[in-house]
Amino acid sequence: MPIAIWDASLSIGVPEIDAQHQRLMALVNEVEAAISEHHDAEIAASALRTLCDYAVEHFAAEEALMDMDTYADYDKHMGAHMDGTTKALEFLQAVGEDKPVDMPAFLAFLSQWVREHIMEMDQGLGRHLRETGRV
Repeated sequence: MPIAIWDASLSIGVPEIDAQHQRLMALVNEVEAAISEHHDAEIAASALRTLCDYAVEHFAAEEALMDMDTYADYDKHMGAHMDGTTKALEFLQAVGEDKPVDMPAFLAFLSQWVREHIMEMDQGLGRHLRETGRV
């Protein structure tokens, strides 16, 4: 069963970003499936690398839409991206080094972080972009 579920409440009103969010959530579910169905660290690590790579691309796309002079939450939003990326990369490194990791706890964190980030930070970015006529 998917742990990251897209619904209309997550839409920020920017089609490009909404599509990326849907893809991001699908990748979270692919990582979860790789772990629960295969129990293979190599498959899970590969799925996690794909997710991390896509998250970096997605963050760059969002950041390209931000204007540090007019977007009041610019620094906070950039910091949130950095924190999320750092945590995911730390986990990926631990998996790559065969360190013991709590995969279910990480997946719960990841699913919750994506949903909360969209609801708390990205919704504000969407409003800002609409208010300034950028979308």
